[in-house]
Amino acid sequence: MRLSNRIINILQQSILKSFGDVDVYLFGSRVDDKQTGGDIDIALDVCMTKEEFQKKKALFVSYLVRVGFDLKIDMVNLNTKDLLLQQEIQKNKIRLFK
Repeated sequence: MRLSNRIINILQQSILKSFGDVDVYLFGSRVDDKQTGGDIDIALDVCMTKEEFQKKKALFVSYLVRVGFDLKIDMVNLNTKDLLLQQEIQKNKIRLFK
């Protein structure tokens, strides 16, 4: 996993403030230690409408801006994405925190 403890802590605090205590998974290229670069792909295991998720995601981004976090993050709701993406996430996900 290619995330520093500092980055994990910032993500955890921002998600806790915006989504509450939820399961968060890292997936994509940052899971593979052999790769370089890439954005941070995270999936949240939450049950909420698409609109509610988007509002909370905007709040999450605002927290990141306040702390000067400038890495690209792709965030998805594990429960509302298509089946193919869910299967892909399940293949290589790593639980970051709850």
